[in-house]
Amino acid sequence: MTVPFIRLLLGLFALTGILPLHANPLLGKYQKHFAGRWVGGSHGDIVYKVHAPKTVARTASLPVVIYLHGSAKCGTDNIKQTKVAVPASFVRNFPRRPCILIAPQCDHGRDWMTRGGDSVLALLQDFLKEVKVADPKRVYLTGFSLGGYGVWHLIDRRPDLFAAAVPLAGAANIKDVSHLQGVNIWIFHGRRDKSVKIQRARDISNALKEKGIVHKYSELPAGHLITSKVFNQSEIHDWLFQQKRK
Repeated sequence: MTVPFIRLLLGLFALTGILPLHANPLLGKYQKHFAGRWVGGSHGDIVYKVHAPKTVARTASLPVVIYLHGSAKCGTDNIKQTKVAVPASFVRNFPRRPCILIAPQCDHGRDWMTRGGDSVLALLQDFLKEVKVADPKRVYLTGFSLGGYGVWHLIDRRPDLFAAAVPLAGAANIKDVSHLQGVNIWIFHGRRDKSVKIQRARDISNALKEKGIVHKYSELPAGHLITSKVFNQSEIHDWLFQQKRK
């Protein structure tokens, strides 16, 4: 490759604001994950997959979406957690709403309320530190069943990290919800849920109301499996991507 040609390429990159991945200083040690497809990694007690755009503008500010799977997707294959409705819905929406989608996986016998959750928080904080195009004011957390429990646990631990949370068919074990004031929350639960009773969702919603914390609450005419019913609708995506921490 000749010197004039290299200069021409650099000039084009400067004009368009797009950097080639092999030379992108904005992605830090996570640059391999910006491939336009699922790319895996590991952090602490978890493995994870990231789906992020293949090319990134210098001025990009991408929201970060984290999905916590339910117990049926536990393992170490680092695949099952991506083959479900919630992350699939974000991938389909990439042309309209590009984002950095992170889908961690915890092993059998683990959960999001102990070391698995600690690893998710550590990964997120390291990711935000390394990846300059990730918007720290637009980090969104969602999860189903066991992952719904994990959503409540993580926003209880670090409410300052999240702009919005969408727990699906989960339950909260939070003594005082006062510190959740800055997190935009939309609770979804099936009225006929036999795995996690609807009263658990009603209880945490009432606790938020008592503290004057504005949130959205939706009971669905369904059982436990509500992920497709929620995230295959454009309304939830429209709402989620509007949320931003002050």
